[in-house]
Amino acid sequence: MAENFQDINYDIDKLPTMPLIATRMVELINSPRSSADEMARVISGDPAISARVLKIANSSFYSMARQVKTLSTAIVILGERTLRNLVLAASLRGINTQFGPMEQLLWEDAMTCALGARFLARSLRAGDPEEAFIAGLFRHIGRVVFNNQHPDQYKVIVAGQQRCGLELLRLEKEQFGIDHAELGAAVLSHWQLSEVMSLVALHHHDQGLTELDDSEARTLTALVNIASEFPLMLGIFGELESDIDLAALPGARMFDLDATRLAELVEEFREVFEENRDDFLS
Repeated sequence: MAENFQDINYDIDKLPTMPLIATRMVELINSPRSSADEMARVISGDPAISARVLKIANSSFYSMARQVKTLSTAIVILGERTLRNLVLAASLRGINTQFGPMEQLLWEDAMTCALGARFLARSLRAGDPEEAFIAGLFRHIGRVVFNNQHPDQYKVIVAGQQRCGLELLRLEKEQFGIDHAELGAAVLSHWQLSEVMSLVALHHHDQGLTELDDSEARTLTALVNIASEFPLMLGIFGELESDIDLAALPGARMFDLDATRLAELVEEFREVFEENRDDFLS
């Protein structure tokens, strides 16, 4: 399954570095000698990220039996991997050199898909929910990089392209010689995240995603393929899209989900999402 994502046609020097706090958290989680207090100290170094992590940890989405007031407690209750994910999500905003309406939309798109993928993984008992969260969070990291490096050009490209489908990929390829799926795979490889995450970014639009050799990549890509439509269905880009045929998605076909079951899942997710919308997206 090995692929060299750095061979993708894009100047490697243009790829962003992972935010420092996220890099440090990944290092700590991978170290057998790290402690909850040490992780808390790292997160505390960025008050905005600390506040965002605690807000999400206290949302009903994570079903805490009691209010989480300290980062050390959050680590113990949520677990290291969940906390890592929340830090990665919170620090994603820091990649942007500016933060206006377009950046806010891309941030909300990423968070909604991440939470949706995690929800689907748990509901369908398919794949690791925390890995699904990260896969959903970064599936459009290529769009974030395009917007950050070529903001004026990219705004022209995405004008009227709410749906992130084949037409947007074609326009990106014409303008930059690469589309956001390819660029996203290269960025995640550059950050030394798992090859599975690069595969999800590369293939989450593909009709042939069920043909991926790696079973974990196949499952996560299918989950993200479905969750990618949640931002539109929840009105992240403005008017709610109610005519999306989720049952036609390759991810839905892989899990053998019909329109009735998909509608139930969307409604369940919508309920918890709307209840915690401000905590998730602020």
